[in-house]
Amino acid sequence: MSPIFRAAATALFFAACFNTSSPTNAATAPAPVKLATTVPTYADLVSLTLGSPVIVRATIIKAERLGNKDAPDVAAGRARLLMTAQINAALIAPDAVPAMISYLVELPLDARGKVPKAKGAAVLLFLRPSERPGQYSLVRAAAQLDADAQVEATLRTIITEARANTAPNVTGVGNAFRVPGSVPGEAESQFFLTTASGRPVSLVVLSRPGQQRTVQLAVGDVIDDSAATIKPATLTWYRLACFLPKSLPARVGGDDLAALADDYALVLSRLGPCERRI
Repeated sequence: MSPIFRAAATALFFAACFNTSSPTNAATAPAPVKLATTVPTYADLVSLTLGSPVIVRATIIKAERLGNKDAPDVAAGRARLLMTAQINAALIAPDAVPAMISYLVELPLDARGKVPKAKGAAVLLFLRPSERPGQYSLVRAAAQLDADAQVEATLRTIITEARANTAPNVTGVGNAFRVPGSVPGEAESQFFLTTASGRPVSLVVLSRPGQQRTVQLAVGDVIDDSAATIKPATLTWYRLACFLPKSLPARVGGDDLAALADDYALVLSRLGPCERRI
């Protein structure tokens, strides 16, 4: 065989051996390890984010199951594991986070009663530091999520919004009134919300004949054309949908209570439920 043909044959041999983009190799690539049993909602992600001093993306490199002596209070069908994880990225970390950390987590056993394979799993961890360096605890039992690019992007958006501190921290409804318009069927209902900071925030429902009612949010002492619609999957939406009372308090309505209560019910229906799974 000539040197040219020998070189070509050698190149084809190595290309066949190391071509990772071939359908066969793609089909046999191991699936990523998944540990979470429930997909979190937006409200879940916000509450986890706001309640976590440390949030990291990590890869589990070691998982040790604790025996009955070290974990006597674990419910049947579950196991407590001591995880050792390598940090890949820190989303929130007020102080330096070590390259390796350890923490405890409980996981459900599989159908065979075995501990699920955890080594190699990519996870998002919502943590608080413990007293010993390198050791952390999950902020709640379900604070270990499977790493996911879309979930991480949502977390980063939540973190940015929280740092901007523009979303009102709603605590209730303080007062409300309804003003009729200049033509029959026209009216404006205003709901003055109470907030943790005392910042003035109002919900405005506009009714016009032949048109769908609109719901807007006004921030400030003056309610004008700057009032904006409420965007879903934002921190403002979360603080309204998850913390407004489920019905209008009777003390705020006066003679217009029935009409105000109807407009308030519209606000809640437009916001939608504050769904939580974890």
